[in-house]
Amino acid sequence: MSAANDIELIRTANLPGAERRSIERAARRGDLERIRPGVLVRRGALDGLHPNDRHVVLVRAALARVRPSDVLSHESACAVLGYPFTGWWPPKVHVADPTTTHTRVTACFVRHGVGHRRPAPGSVFRGVAVTTPARTVIDVASARPLLAALPVVDHVLRHGLTDPDQLRRELAELHQGHAKARIAIEMGSAASDSPAESVCRVRFRQLGTPAPLQQHAFHRPGERTAVVDFWFPEQGVVVEVDGRGKYEDPAMLGNRTTADAHWHEKQREDFVRSFPEVRFVIRLTWADLMDPDAVRAKLVRAGVPCR
Repeated sequence: MSAANDIELIRTANLPGAERRSIERAARRGDLERIRPGVLVRRGALDGLHPNDRHVVLVRAALARVRPSDVLSHESACAVLGYPFTGWWPPKVHVADPTTTHTRVTACFVRHGVGHRRPAPGSVFRGVAVTTPARTVIDVASARPLLAALPVVDHVLRHGLTDPDQLRRELAELHQGHAKARIAIEMGSAASDSPAESVCRVRFRQLGTPAPLQQHAFHRPGERTAVVDFWFPEQGVVVEVDGRGKYEDPAMLGNRTTADAHWHEKQREDFVRSFPEVRFVIRLTWADLMDPDAVRAKLVRAGVPCR
C-alpha cells in the first residue's frame, strides 16, 4: 500500500467557523501545509514522499470535487495505478470529462474533453473510476514526450496488463496524438526491466545507434549465467544501466549488505568480460541518462556508432 494513502487530510469545508479559523491560524504558524483550497496536511507529512505518492495525495485532496461522470486519466491515472511516469508530475489532477469536447484547466483539474465517449473504467480509486491500462498508456503517449511515455508502455507490457494489439485498438479509437503515441507503442518492450532501461532505449533511438539485444544471457556450461541489460553484438559492447537501488534499496538487497552487492556485481562483470566477444562494458547511471551527450560520449568511446 502506498504511503500516500495513510496521510491524514484535514478538510475545512464542513467545519464550524471557530474550528475553521483555528485551522487557518495553525496554517499561518506553519503547523499545517495547504495542498489545495480547503485541504491541508500536517507539517512535514509530505517530506520524503516519492513524486508519484505526492500526486496521489493531490488526487485524494481533489476527490470531493470530482464529478460522477469523470474518469481519472493521464498522469493521475498513472499515479493511482502505480505506473512509473518519469516526467514532471503535474500540479493539477487530470480527468477525462464526457460532458465536453474541449480541454479546460481549472484551479484543481485539467479536464480532457472526450464528448460522449467516456473511457471505459478499468478500476476504481476511492470510489472514482480510473482509465484502463491501455487507455492510460495511450493518453500519456499521445500527450507526453517519448522519454516519459515509454517507461509506462514497457511497464504495462512487462506486467501483462495489456498487449500491443490492445494498445493499437485503443489508439485507433482516438483522433489526436496518433503519430507520437504510435512511436511509443511500436517501441514498447516487455523485456525492459526498469524505467531506467526504458529511458536508455529512448536515448539509443535519439542517438541513432544500432538496435541492441535486450536481456542477453552470457553462459558457459557448468558456470554461472549473467543476463545483461543491452548487448551490441557487432560492436562487442555491453551496456548496463546502473541504478543505486541495487546497492541501497532493502527490497533489492534482500539479506545482502551494500558491500556484498558491490562484490557480487564486480564478480558478475568480470564473468561477462571474460567472454572473448565482449570488448567493452559500459555502465550508465540515471544522471548519464538525463544527459544525452554523456551517453553519446560513452557509446562512441566504446565503438558504438551514433548519428
